Amino acid sequence: MKGIAAAFLLLSGCGPEFSVPQYMQDLPRSEEESLRIIGEIRRELGDATRVEQVEEYFFVASNDTERSFRECKGTIARVYRYLYADYFKKKPAKPIRVYLFKDRPTYDEYHQATYQKPPSTPFGFYMSGERKMVMNISTGTGTLAHELVHPLLAEDFPEVPSWFNEGFASLYEQSGERNGKMTGFVNWRLPGLHKALKSGKAVSFRDLLGFSASQFYGEERGVNYATARYLCLYLQEHGQLIRFYPEFRAGRKDDRTGAAALEKVTGKKIEALEAAWREWVLELRYNE
Repeated sequence: MKGIAAAFLLLSGCGPEFSVPQYMQDLPRSEEESLRIIGEIRRELGDATRVEQVEEYFFVASNDTERSFRECKGTIARVYRYLYADYFKKKPAKPIRVYLFKDRPTYDEYHQATYQKPPSTPFGFYMSGERKMVMNISTGTGTLAHELVHPLLAEDFPEVPSWFNEGFASLYEQSGERNGKMTGFVNWRLPGLHKALKSGKAVSFRDLLGFSASQFYGEERGVNYATARYLCLYLQEHGQLIRFYPEFRAGRKDDRTGAAALEKVTGKKIEALEAAWREWVLELRYNE
């Protein structure tokens, strides 16, 4: 999956008028119902749009080439299967639309026509209130992998805090398979993180874990995203991420930040974990 220098958004919706259409309220129970959904999406986006159902839950639409469409469908299937093999248990109760636009102009045109304003990101976003992912797929399938994590994680862990929601999703912006597992790799967020760590502008783990959504997505969101991503990468590379996730999910009522789960899984107090992580992450290198 290609990595990209992007800012991704998880949005709650654009108001009550933008809700889940009636035809997307339930998972299709027959081929006829699936074809009806495909027809409705094609009516919205145009007859030239490719639309297919993937892994039962996703209705994928694209105005790009057949080759690009195949690659994107493969990415969706792969991410879905890996995540449910190793992390998630609860599957979506309703279908999810995935709209893939071949370039910036058609992506912008759709957003302007639908929401009467230009998009706030040139890459992609997930509208939770509409159960719809919208992407400029020319930026790469890393966009798609990142955004796909959000609706699936929301189903499995509804109260997930922002740091893990974005850290875990951004882990797969640049990823592949290793030993039969979906694996995140070092990516473009590393140089900015190194700069923050060396200049004294890094965020502490205690602060990161305790941030509200507005704090996480505030002015320092770039550093917050990078810290959260590379904390997840650290856990992955030390064989602890698969253990951490269910521990955190199960104990969320009493461990709202995930700090207790991190300490249990790593065997380190948060401050000691941060020190070990800092030393580890400063040794990493990213070659574009």
